[in-house]
Amino acid sequence: MLFSGQGRAWRRLVENTPVPVSSPEELLHTLLASSGDCIKILDLDGNLIFMTEGGQRVMEVSDFGAIRGCPWPDFWQDQGNIDAKAAIAAAKDGKVGHFVGGASTMAGTPKWWDVTVTLIRDAAGKPDKLLSVSRDITEAHRAEQALKESEALFKTFAQAMPNQVWSATPDGQLDWFNDQVFAYSGLTAEDLLGAKWALMVHEEDIAAARERWAEALASGTPYQTEFRLRDKDGAFHWHLARALPIRNAAGRITRWIGTNTDISKLKQAEEQQQLVTHELEHRMANTMAMVAAIATQTFRTAATKEDAQGILEARLLALNQAHAVLVQSSWKNAPMATVVEGALAPYRSGEKRISISGPVVNLPAKQALSLALALHELATNATKYGALSVPGGKVDVTWSVTPDAGGRWLRFAWREQGGPEVSAPTRRGFGSRLIESTLSADFGNTANIDYARDGLLCTFTTNLADLYA
Repeated sequence: MLFSGQGRAWRRLVENTPVPVSSPEELLHTLLASSGDCIKILDLDGNLIFMTEGGQRVMEVSDFGAIRGCPWPDFWQDQGNIDAKAAIAAAKDGKVGHFVGGASTMAGTPKWWDVTVTLIRDAAGKPDKLLSVSRDITEAHRAEQALKESEALFKTFAQAMPNQVWSATPDGQLDWFNDQVFAYSGLTAEDLLGAKWALMVHEEDIAAARERWAEALASGTPYQTEFRLRDKDGAFHWHLARALPIRNAAGRITRWIGTNTDISKLKQAEEQQQLVTHELEHRMANTMAMVAAIATQTFRTAATKEDAQGILEARLLALNQAHAVLVQSSWKNAPMATVVEGALAPYRSGEKRISISGPVVNLPAKQALSLALALHELATNATKYGALSVPGGKVDVTWSVTPDAGGRWLRFAWREQGGPEVSAPTRRGFGSRLIESTLSADFGNTANIDYARDGLLCTFTTNLADLYA
C-alpha cells in the first residue's frame, strides 16, 4: 500500500532479481535499509510519513515516532525551508523538485544535502504521496567550499601583486586575469580570454611564445619566455612570462597559473652593459696603441736609455691623468678646464706662471686624451727650453667659443712669454710631431706651432659640432 504506483515498479524489479531471498518484500526492505540516502515518504501536504532505516541512520534519528507527521520543510531553515516548499510544489505539479541545502541531523550534526522530490501516484494514476530522497554531500560540499576559498585567496593575492597574473585551463586557454593586466594593456577580459593573448604581444615575439607554450602544455613542465607586451599607449616593453601547472591528487593538471613581469629596465641595463663592454674594449685598444706609439718614439729619439725612461714615465703619467678625468665622467666627456688643469698641474710652481682661462666646454673622450698629451709635451718643452725655463717666463692657456652661421667655433691658444728667444728647431722631435699630429687629427687640420722669437704659440680652431659627429 505504501509503495503503490512507483512502488509497484520497484516490486517488479525485486521479483525479477535473481537473489536468494525469502520474498521480494524482504529484498526491497534490505535494499532500502542498506541505502546511504535518506529516503522518505511524505503526504501531499509535505508531512513526514515514512523514513527508511538507512535514512534514519544518516539523519541520526533515534525515534522516528517522535517526528512522524511533522512538516518536512520545517527540518530546513531560511533558504532551505523555501527551497523545500518549492520542491514539494514542483513534485505535486508532476515535475522533479530539486535543491541543494544545509540541514542538521536530529543529533545536531550539520550536513549538506542534494535533495529530489517526486510524485507517487496510486493504482488509478492519481497523486497519492511524495517521495523525497536526500543524499549526503557534506564532504563534497566541504571540498567545493575549500576550493572556492582557495580560489578567493589566490585571486586576492594575485590582485595585490604588482605583476600581471593570469590563469589558464589545462589545455592552455586563458580564463582569468588580475587587474594589472587590464591597467597595463587597456584591454578587457573579453579581448584576451582563450587564445587571444597574442593581441598584447609584439608580432616578432608571437611565434616563439606560442611554441614554448605548446611545449609546456604537451610536457606539463613550467613555461618561461621573454616577449614584448604592448601597453595602453601602444608602446612595447619587455616582460618575462612564467607559468606553473597546478595538479590534483591524481597528478593531473587542473590549471595553469602564470605571471608577466616587466624586465624592460633589466634589458636596458644589459644593453648598456654591452655598450660599456664594447666601449671599454675600444678604449683599451686605443690606449694600448697610443702607449705603444709613445714608447716606440720615445726610445727612438731619446739620447740615452735613462732619458727615455724619464720621458716615457712623464708621458704615461700625463696619459693616466687624462684617463682619471675621463673615468670620473664615465668616459662620456670631460670639462676642458679640468683636462687643462690636470695636465698642467705637475708644472705649476705656485708662482702663478701658468694662467688658464676659457668658457665651459665639454670634450669627447678622444679629444680630451689628445689635448692632455699635447699639453704635457708643450709644458715639458716650456720647462726645458721655453718660458718656464727662466724665472720671468709665463704661459697663457686660453680658449674661446665663437658662434657664426657655420656653427660654434672653439679657438685654443698656448702662448709663451718672457722666455729665451725662440727659433725653429733644426730637427722635429717626437714631442713636436705628437702635438701637431694629435691635435690636427682630433681637432681638425688647423693645429699649428709658431716658433715666434718672443715666445712659442700653439693654436687650433675647430667646429664643436664636428667633435661630436
